[in-house]
Parts: sequence; structure tokens; C-alpha cells
Amino acid sequence: MQQIELRTGAWYHDRSIQLTFPDSWDVVTHWPDTPSPLTDEEIAGLIRRPIGQPPLSDLARGKKRPVIVVDDLARPTPVFKILPFLLKEFEAAGIQPHDVRILVATGTHGHQDATALANKIGQPAYARCQVIVHNDLRGAKFIGTTSFGTPVYVNAELRKADLVVGIGGVYPQHTTGFGGGGKLMLGVSGRKTIRTLHFRHKGVGGSYNIDNDFRKDVTEIARMAGLNTIYTVHINDRMDVVQLLAGDHYAYYPQAAEFSKKRYTAPLPEDADVVIVNSYPSDVSYTFVRKAMKPIRCAPRSAMKIVIGSMHEGLGHHGLFQQGLSERIREYRELCNRISVMSPGIILQKIIKNIFFRNRRPVQSQATVSVIPQTDPLWVYRPAAAGAAMQDLDGVRIVESWDAVLKGIQARFAAGSRVKVRVYPCGSLQCLDAPLGQDQGSGD
Repeated sequence: MQQIELRTGAWYHDRSIQLTFPDSWDVVTHWPDTPSPLTDEEIAGLIRRPIGQPPLSDLARGKKRPVIVVDDLARPTPVFKILPFLLKEFEAAGIQPHDVRILVATGTHGHQDATALANKIGQPAYARCQVIVHNDLRGAKFIGTTSFGTPVYVNAELRKADLVVGIGGVYPQHTTGFGGGGKLMLGVSGRKTIRTLHFRHKGVGGSYNIDNDFRKDVTEIARMAGLNTIYTVHINDRMDVVQLLAGDHYAYYPQAAEFSKKRYTAPLPEDADVVIVNSYPSDVSYTFVRKAMKPIRCAPRSAMKIVIGSMHEGLGHHGLFQQGLSERIREYRELCNRISVMSPGIILQKIIKNIFFRNRRPVQSQATVSVIPQTDPLWVYRPAAAGAAMQDLDGVRIVESWDAVLKGIQARFAAGSRVKVRVYPCGSLQCLDAPLGQDQGSGD
């Protein structure tokens, strides 16, 4: 039997799992081309020599109320690898850990499990610093409007801070090409700001173009809030830090995005009979497992599609793009969100266009309407010992053993056939250049 070792259970029960395949199958694993992990000494050195700025120990001198913005459990950034070195920089500037506030950038993602959050931040820092979990529905303060017309509401702690720095990563993102950089600010913004960003700007459709209005807008917000210093990490398929860019993210962000695109690129599964995507290290819930599904969306219609994720939080939560809803409810919610960010004039134009032009559209006869053939369900392998229960989802089959998956594949293909299996070991990190319009993912 062929074997592949993967990881699962980010932030909750991180561990290895084994996948096995018959020797006769054509199994190809598309590993990312990442460099060796950085040592602690290398990380410390890069933090002491930031790009385009003095070191943090200089920036923090004389400050009284610093805030470190960190991304939340939905993102795989190993904050615990970076934070101890930043606390040493603060101490060199005369600031003790108990005076440092760590602001968790949840966006609309809701509740954060305290134990998992301590795993991400690191137990010592979680105990010594003031950890604040952002709530996008309460207490955000208005600080102005961007040149795109976006009203900016941010966590009140940022208004009180005399120094704001961030720790984040650069991961493929459907709306802005890649996350990270100034987009970290979205996670500490109020709901009105987040909704406006998502529904006023057109996404990049799964391409990796970072020259877009959404990113320009959120970068303006970062400047307005004073988030000028970010420690940006790149990780491998085991969540080890393989690159760190520190300092002026406005200057280095294009370099960070290019690293992601180059090092995590993977081919499309064009010839696959079976496509397997491991959603680690973004497998905390089904909502964010979906961030890894680009290979699934780009797979041949006839291929069997399998995604792996522990999903300790079960379905998960997203205030704008909630999973597990009926199609009708999702469409209604999206319509309401889009209307909420339109000016009265635009709303009136759309109503008039709908009234006067709706009945002029050609009607296709029932005889010529093509019917999309029903496809097989998406298989979700949720390794045993996961957390919250999962509700039934339309078009999804959830199993808890690899043997069940293997039997499903074997039942689909004739005995002795050379099944073409393509495996993506860290789908949420990997970049696939799909033809325009083929990748229809959405969400944050």
C-alpha cells in the first residue's frame, strides 16, 4: 500500500493522519515548494532588523498602551512563534507584558474557544498579556471615511492605543487575491465597515491579483488606524514558519504575495479521477474548510471529490457568509447586504431597470433549457475524535474513517483499474490558476 502523512486539527488537536492507497493507483501529491523552517535565532534576527522602520524596541520607547492585532482561529498564523520575541522588544523599551493588549481580529467570525486561542497565542503570553477578542457588533468607534466612501468603524482599543502593530499571514483569498497586510484591519472593524468592503467591491474571482479596489480600500483603513507595522509569516504544510517579513507592510506586501504565489503554486487536477484536498491548517470549521476547496471547484465534473478536515467547531460561524443555510435564505441575505451598502440613488436606478426591462428579456422555452446532470456528493473525511457535532448538509457526505473513504473510491472504480488520485496536502495555502470563471468560491 502507498502511504501519505498529513496533518489535521489546527489549534485544537493537531496531529498526523495516514492515508493509504493501493499500489496499483496513480497517486500524486502536490507538496508546496517551501524552504526549510526558520530557527528561533533567525526569527529573532529578522524581528530586530525590520524593513523600512526602526526596530520595535525603538518604536515602543515611551509608549504606554501598545496593542498587538493578531488574526483569529480561522487563520493558521502561528502567533506563538512570533509573540515571545515581540514581548522581549517591548520589555527592552520598558513595557511589561501585562501592559500589552493582544486584540484578536475575529471579523464576523464570532466566538473564539479560549483553550484553542491560548494554543495559537502561546500559553505564557495568553496568561501574561491582556487578551481582547474583537466583537464586530458592539463598541466599534467611527474614525472617518475612506476615499472609496467606506465608513470606518474600528475596535475602541485602537482609539486608545499609542502604538499598533500586527501579526498575520498571507493566504489565498477570493476577494483580494491574498489576505494579510492591511487586510488584517478588517478583522478589528465594525460590521458596517466589513459589510461595505465585501459588498461594495467586486472580488478578484479567485485570481491572485492584489491590485484591486478592495485591497486599496482596506489598506487606507490600516493607515487611518495607525497599523503601520506588521510581522508577516509564511508557513509550510506543518505550520512551521518558513519566511518572516517584518516592518513596513505597505512596502513589502507585494513581495510577500509573490512568495505565496510562487511557493504554493500547484497544477490543476485536470486528469484526476479522484481529488483529495486536506484543509489543514484552516480546518477549524466547515465554514473555513471551504477556503481550501479551489482544487475541488476546478476538478473535472466526473471526478470523485474528497475534502479532509477535523472541524472541531462543527459548522462554524460567519456573519456575512454563513454555511448550512438554504439557497433561498443565502440569496435573501446577500440581497439585503448588497442593498444595505447602496445609496438611495443606486437603489432607485436598479428598481427602475428591473421594472422596465425585466419583461423584455427573451424567454427560453422549456424544451431547450439544459439540465445540469446531478453530480456525486462531496465527501468530507472528518477524522475521529473531532469536536462539535455536524448537521447534515445538502450534497455532502461526512465520514469519520479513512477506510470508509477508500471503500467509496473502490466502489466507484473497477477493480484493478489505475485510478488517478491527486492530493493537495494544504489546500488553504495552495494557489491554482483556474480559467476565468471556473473558480466560483466566495466569502472571507
